[in-house]
Amino acid sequence: MLMRGNFKSAASVAGMAIALAYGPTAALAQQASPATASPEETHAPEAHAADAHAPDESQAIIVTGLRKSLADAVGIKRNTQGVVDAITSEDIGKMPDTNLAESIQRIPGVSIDRANNEGSRVTVRGFGPEFNLVTLNGRSMPGSGTGGTRSFDFANISADGVSGIEVFKTGRADVASGGIGSTIDIHTARPFDHNGLRASAQIKGTDDTSRSGFHVTPEFSGLISDTFADDRIGVLLNGSYSERDSQTQSAYTRGWLNLGEADLGSATITNNSTNPLGHVWAPQDANWAVENHHRTRFNGQAVLQFKPTDTIVGTVDYTYALYKDHALKNSFGAWFGYGGALTSATIDPHGTITNLVDAGSDLSYTGTDDKQRNELSSLGGNVKWQALDNLTVVADAHHSVNTSTDESQFYIVGQDQNYSINKIFDSTKTSIPTTTWTFQSPHNVNNLDTSLITPLFGQHNFNRQRTSINEAKLETEWRNSSDSGLHAIKVGVNYKQTKTAFTVYNSGNISNGYYDPRLDGALPSSLFTKVSSSTLLNGMSGGGSGILVPYFYSFNPFAVSQALAGLPNYNGTGPAPAYPSGYGYGATPATDNLIKERTFSAYLQMQFDTEFNGMRFKAQAGVRYEHTSVTSASLQNTPVSVTWNNPTEFQTQFLPGSQTYTAGSSYNNFLPAIDASLQITRRLTARASYSSTITRSDLNSLVSTQVVNANPHAGNRTISSGNPALLPYTSQNFDVSLEYYVKNNSYFSVNYFVKQVSNFITQTTSNVTIPGLTDASAGAIAQRATAEVLAAGQQASPQNIFAQMMLDTGQQSFVGQPNDPLLTWQLTKPSNGPTVNIHGFEFAGQYVFGDTGFGLQANVSLPAGGAHYDNNNILEQFALPGLSKSYNIVGFYEKHGFQTRIAWNHRGAFLAAISQPLYANQPTYTAAYGQLDASASYDINRHATVFVDAVNILGASQNQYGRYTNQFLYAAKGYGRYQVGVRVKL
Repeated sequence: MLMRGNFKSAASVAGMAIALAYGPTAALAQQASPATASPEETHAPEAHAADAHAPDESQAIIVTGLRKSLADAVGIKRNTQGVVDAITSEDIGKMPDTNLAESIQRIPGVSIDRANNEGSRVTVRGFGPEFNLVTLNGRSMPGSGTGGTRSFDFANISADGVSGIEVFKTGRADVASGGIGSTIDIHTARPFDHNGLRASAQIKGTDDTSRSGFHVTPEFSGLISDTFADDRIGVLLNGSYSERDSQTQSAYTRGWLNLGEADLGSATITNNSTNPLGHVWAPQDANWAVENHHRTRFNGQAVLQFKPTDTIVGTVDYTYALYKDHALKNSFGAWFGYGGALTSATIDPHGTITNLVDAGSDLSYTGTDDKQRNELSSLGGNVKWQALDNLTVVADAHHSVNTSTDESQFYIVGQDQNYSINKIFDSTKTSIPTTTWTFQSPHNVNNLDTSLITPLFGQHNFNRQRTSINEAKLETEWRNSSDSGLHAIKVGVNYKQTKTAFTVYNSGNISNGYYDPRLDGALPSSLFTKVSSSTLLNGMSGGGSGILVPYFYSFNPFAVSQALAGLPNYNGTGPAPAYPSGYGYGATPATDNLIKERTFSAYLQMQFDTEFNGMRFKAQAGVRYEHTSVTSASLQNTPVSVTWNNPTEFQTQFLPGSQTYTAGSSYNNFLPAIDASLQITRRLTARASYSSTITRSDLNSLVSTQVVNANPHAGNRTISSGNPALLPYTSQNFDVSLEYYVKNNSYFSVNYFVKQVSNFITQTTSNVTIPGLTDASAGAIAQRATAEVLAAGQQASPQNIFAQMMLDTGQQSFVGQPNDPLLTWQLTKPSNGPTVNIHGFEFAGQYVFGDTGFGLQANVSLPAGGAHYDNNNILEQFALPGLSKSYNIVGFYEKHGFQTRIAWNHRGAFLAAISQPLYANQPTYTAAYGQLDASASYDINRHATVFVDAVNILGASQNQYGRYTNQFLYAAKGYGRYQVGVRVKL
């Protein structure tokens, strides 16, 4: 294994960046300098048999720049143990892509999710963000986001301050656990990477073409590093600031519901369905939206290194990242009522309604103001001591905190439904379905003004998550100075404590009534802006002029709420409330959870390097033991009784306020790992790896509380619960590969992998009782009333029994008594369940065309397996979202100071989720997506470079659908993003 501590520095490999930046180079097991031989490279086994298969370096032509970086990258790939892919900066302070996720997607088996036309989270070998652990300089990083997420969003970190990224696809004993998809380690620069003064700075201007006109936002970054006192003290400062203004135009349906016979009512139905189970699927709504984003991002890092003796190096570093996104969204759309409102419909062979006419209801407008904020800080210290010539001791500790907040408010208004006749939906002619309205004369969809706009309701929500990690590690490595096959032994211990608190505040509906005709036109017309829809989603099928509603009204939700605060509410008893200022408005949190995890780890790892039948054989074997304890504390409303209020309605009574409920569990894991490589010939190397890895459950599933249904009528006596005793997902990973090296900077490889993953989480339902919650409808009073009803010759219906009980007792409602039978509830909770097998091939290649300056890189990932989602099954089922095929092709040229790249990334269609926004048991598929990026630069001299970056040149758009491709869910128009800048360095 190539260890960072055995090489001069991470920045020594800056020349390898072009080879690794976009390409599928499974290299860089640790940051290393190929120019400096490590003890591993000079070890005795290489001095005899292995040398017979090594390239003849005495005949090599010494080159620099791109060709040298390609040769260095191949050299590291050949000496890496296990399956590790990497990307490094091309030079100090210069990553190849403007976004880290967009860089990582060039690696075989890695796909990304995009938000607002920018890469955000990664999927590796079919396993999504929650299955991939992100570390910073080997340290675990807290997740960013609200709602109990563990996953890290790469949009929070600027690419300019990163020196390299490693993606570990198989486990190793000395690598932190937590990612069955991968462990992704982000490296930042250190002052001892280079002696003396090093500095770089760059300024960029970004034009996001999603905004109309020429609208440029700034981006600045700079890095300065210097060493003093005979290179025994080093200081590095790095910072970046960027703004981005962008717009998302979208159309969406929030879900497809399964209609029953009653939902079709007496409508005229043209039924072409051949669906074997007779299902009928219908859109719940249809919407169009414009969302304007203003994003700011600030990253900074300060590093102090000191070398008091020749054998001790200390490092203290602080990293800070602040990400803010302010989004103003305005949308318009329809809600379909079905039942008696449905006039006519046509059903296709799959059972999908492709057009319909729905009577009445509104054309609604929604204004949303959303503010997201992620703040990360990490303070760490590291001491490396060369205790003996062949013994190294490393101690490392850090405290890292991420705080994420999401504050949103929205208000909905609508054109008065009393004037609406019909809504017409049609998905047969365009990819994005069309919807229009007919209104009572003289009103029509082309002349609607603000005089008929009626307020509906709004909400104010605030979500907060704070995750802190305290982690300490002690590691020692002994290297064998003899010629035996045992090369090195590493042992280490690690302790990590993670605390995640996530809270949700909700104002509830802030309402002036639902279509109160007294409020028609009550809102000043100055609050609304008339917006043409003709440019919305222009160029997409069903967008632009294909939108049958020619304009809509946008507005600020807070301004509308304030204007409504003085108006009478729906019952005329007083003014409606306005939005509270800020989230701390005295409301009890809707949810308040705290999850604590403590993990102790110990590991042993050995390296071997020897000869087998004249071929160099290397192996690395180890085992990691982990003990994890989990404590979950959450607010819970404690039920004390159930009241029977009328023949069909029951109500659960709770203790006043909320109580904290705490539960916990613990588990142990043994995680073996072994990697082996055999240099069969001078050009051909074979590898094999086995490892066991884990990913811990999502935090929401670990919540300890039970939520008891407040209205438990017969058939609806339900309890939902988390499960702090969940075991982690466990994956058994197998990899085999062949690598053929055409020359020192060109190769081809094929890798086959298998992942057998167990302990997937499913929802299970069981019947339970709760002490004290008795059933008055089955108690002594009810039994007496039942006998009396039957004696009177009446049917023993709930209505008759309840009426007799009132006559007998004079009460209007009944509470279960201590001797009454306990109510039976259906408890739904997460539990560990099925095992899933994923397997697939990864092909990668890199070729440099002699001294022409041209080169080509390509990779293909073909995962398969997993749990298949059956689109004809409406019951709850298990499936693995995210599994998709992908490929990358990158062409490049570098010569005479010019550098150009053009890259095509393609991801096939895949199951994105087993839910839709409004329905938990309906699938969401993402259509195939391909994106073209390019960059070019010119070195004015060795100190200054001008460059241009182009992202999504072809304006690729995102599309999602439901069970079938004509069950439209989402479409967002894609736009190009262009950057022009200048970079200078010392």
